[in-house]
Amino acid sequence: MNEQLRILRPYLRGLPLILLAMIAGFLFAKKYLSYTKPMFESTTKLKLADLNQGATGNNLFKDLDVFASTNKIATEIEVLKSQVLIEKTLIDLDFAEELSRIGRVMTKELVHDKPFFHHLLIHDDSYYNKDWIIKVQDTLNYTVSTADMTSEFSGVFGDTLPLGNSATLLLQKNTDLMAAKSHLEITGKYKLVKYSTTRLIEKVVTNLDVISVDKDVAILSIIYKSSIPEKAAKFTNALAQTYINDYIEEKFKTADVTAGFLDQQIAKVYQDLSRAEMKIEGYRVNNNIINIRQETETELRKIAQLKIQQTNVQMSLEAIKELDEYIKEGKDDFLKLAPNFEAFTDLLSTEMIKKVKQLQLERADLLLIYKMDHELVENTDKKIKYYTDYFIESINNTRKSLETKHDKLTSNIEEAELVFIGLPERERMLTILNREFQIHQQSYIFLNEKRIEAEIAKAAKHAFHRIIHRANIPEISVSPNRPVITIVSTLLGMTGAMTFIFLVNASKARVNDLNSLEKNTDIPVLYSAPHFKSLQQAQSFFKNETFKLDMKRMLPVNSSIAFSSFGKNHGARFHLRRLLSVFVRERRNCILLTFDEAYFNSLPKGRALLLAQDQLTSFTFASLQEWYNTLCRKYDLVLVDNFSLSKNAESIVFMGLAHQNICVVDTRKTHMKRIGELNVIKAKNNIPNLHLVINNHKYSPSLLWEGWWLLKKAFQLVTRK
Repeated sequence: MNEQLRILRPYLRGLPLILLAMIAGFLFAKKYLSYTKPMFESTTKLKLADLNQGATGNNLFKDLDVFASTNKIATEIEVLKSQVLIEKTLIDLDFAEELSRIGRVMTKELVHDKPFFHHLLIHDDSYYNKDWIIKVQDTLNYTVSTADMTSEFSGVFGDTLPLGNSATLLLQKNTDLMAAKSHLEITGKYKLVKYSTTRLIEKVVTNLDVISVDKDVAILSIIYKSSIPEKAAKFTNALAQTYINDYIEEKFKTADVTAGFLDQQIAKVYQDLSRAEMKIEGYRVNNNIINIRQETETELRKIAQLKIQQTNVQMSLEAIKELDEYIKEGKDDFLKLAPNFEAFTDLLSTEMIKKVKQLQLERADLLLIYKMDHELVENTDKKIKYYTDYFIESINNTRKSLETKHDKLTSNIEEAELVFIGLPERERMLTILNREFQIHQQSYIFLNEKRIEAEIAKAAKHAFHRIIHRANIPEISVSPNRPVITIVSTLLGMTGAMTFIFLVNASKARVNDLNSLEKNTDIPVLYSAPHFKSLQQAQSFFKNETFKLDMKRMLPVNSSIAFSSFGKNHGARFHLRRLLSVFVRERRNCILLTFDEAYFNSLPKGRALLLAQDQLTSFTFASLQEWYNTLCRKYDLVLVDNFSLSKNAESIVFMGLAHQNICVVDTRKTHMKRIGELNVIKAKNNIPNLHLVINNHKYSPSLLWEGWWLLKKAFQLVTRK
């Protein structure tokens, strides 16, 4: 706790200085803010068109890249900040000319309180961005000069004033404003500047910022700062509207260019489509093709039927051949044959076989009655022979008929198969021609659809971008931030004062307290004297310290104490005077030895001894030591007002002669480096019984009090002179 108080003590002492610095910082901030132009900020929010989420029909042209490009937020931010878009916005805004009233301290731009209207026409581009100083002398006359005062022109309100060959100026009084505000003065000094397009854009871009609400949300915030709140709101709203209008205009131009391109392509594709149609028609005529697929299917079915018929005839022919061979082999005994009737499907052949079998049975019955040569048997044999001959001839004719039919079917099949010669080539060529036709037809249909969409886009003068929040005229400035600047300025004043106090204490490096003293020396501290506010307090303190010295047996009879310090005002003589006063009241036989005549004259008579410098120089060390010892034997106690340790070498001599040595250090005046010098003096000269006494211990006077004391002292010195 003591260590913390020791660290804080300089700052507590300098608290008035800190408060003054804080007040100065506060007043400086107020003064600075009164001369600083406030900046106002306006924000307009713009919702971008989204193809995935948006109004119905927003992706009407999704098949064409020119219409269906996805809005990337970063891209749209750069578009809003682009030079082209800002230039379009500034065309409709009166930002190019600025009129400001020049005051004693600051210059203020005029917007609504213009006492006169102005129109500056620049003929020479080098005169853009230059200041023209207008001095209005009265309600009728004025003078105009350049900022460097190289040329001056006089004019009258309402008349055009040529400014050499560089520009032309027209000023007209704002009679309505002057009538409404009678207190408004027209006389004064003004500054007029007209910016070039490039400079104006640079000035606007400096205060313009476009940010997205979120990286995944297609909403942009257009932020603009200006010293004129009306300008801030007007520009952000105008920029958002210009962006939407530019989008509609670019969409119309793109749709118009696309429609023209589509018209050209449609005409070209139409010609290609017509040529493809003529090729197909010519190929069909040259190859007698009506419908190659149907024709091919018909021919295939025809051939299949002929082959079926051929197969049936072939089967019947094989059966007839087998029957014919069977009959020929068994011709001699025909009645024993058993022909295969599967080869006969007609009723006549069946009836003939039945008749032969019936006659065969009748013959058998006749042979039971008659002999072989009987006329009935022979007549029956003749009938049988007739039927068998007829049957054999029928088989032979049937075989020939089937062979002829088979040959005819084979010929017809071969003739039908001739149609398929070259069919793959015709199909391939027709497929190529049809494919070419379909490609041109699809292109023609697609381009016509896109042309319709382009015409719809041209007719739809609408943008899916929307202004969802329009900027209002701001009433509170965003910069300078008055509370923050005031607080920071006050804190800087406090910090500066504390830094100054720290540097002052660090540069002085005084013996501030007992702790710092004990850290730098092993010389014991005899006592610590505070700053006394009254004589009674000092007397009481030194009375107690005298008792302590006696208790420590440091004041034996015929002894001496040398009081030393590193400066006359470090407290050594104060302590000598107070101790001498105590010893006198105690009626001790003591004397105070001093080497300063002025100090000697201020001491009580009979209690001080002066050893002049010329007397001191006449002594040798042995004679001085004998004289000093004689003086000690004469008095119970000798108090020595020693020389300053920092100037005189004689101080070391008397420190060596004294029985006790006390070095007085002042916490406000003695440098800490002197303690190191004292350690060296003690070690080199073997000074006996050396003690330290702290003067003004824990004394931290107010800086205001010290300042007042210094002023009072200076006043007294001046008065004395």
